[in-house]
Amino acid sequence: MMRLSRIATEQKQIPLILCAAMISMSYGLISDATSQQPQKKFDIARRNLHLIGEKVARAVLDKDIPSLLSYDRADFRSEDEASLKHTKSDLYCFLFDSSCIEGGKWRSVYDKLSHSRQLGIKVTLAKSRYDGHLYGILLFYDRASISDKDLGSPDFLCKESPTRIASWKFKLEDGKWRPVTPMFDNEAEGLCS
Repeated sequence: MMRLSRIATEQKQIPLILCAAMISMSYGLISDATSQQPQKKFDIARRNLHLIGEKVARAVLDKDIPSLLSYDRADFRSEDEASLKHTKSDLYCFLFDSSCIEGGKWRSVYDKLSHSRQLGIKVTLAKSRYDGHLYGILLFYDRASISDKDLGSPDFLCKESPTRIASWKFKLEDGKWRPVTPMFDNEAEGLCS
């Protein structure tokens, strides 16, 4: 309960920059961070976050919990490590086993990734005008059935995130990408905020 309260509080504090930026960039209302940073730094930041996406996707597909935990928020890591030792815990089910997710509407991150015919990882970046940090969203999806245009639609993202799209939000601090939300936006508003 305390963790949910902390997440809810942090969610209110985190600017809605990520979703607003995705919407704005898809409609051309703002440019991405290229106009606010030298292109080379922007490209490096995008590439580094994409590499993280590749590594966490591989960790999920291999069910490599230690590797996955190395990308977890530091303040959640020990709690998540304990939770992932139990194959019926909410976090374990969310990440690896759709059969134990209550309600049946959601699919595990593992199922979303492993059932993708052509796994895609999209990185969306935006610089916050509130705190000056660069934020990024990793989207994991099936490129064979989901187009870039689809990924630009907030309604599509919200509708499909329970079954077809996994996401994880990050912030660039001191040259290093750090997760803003719990693993794969578990217990967070996800793509429907």
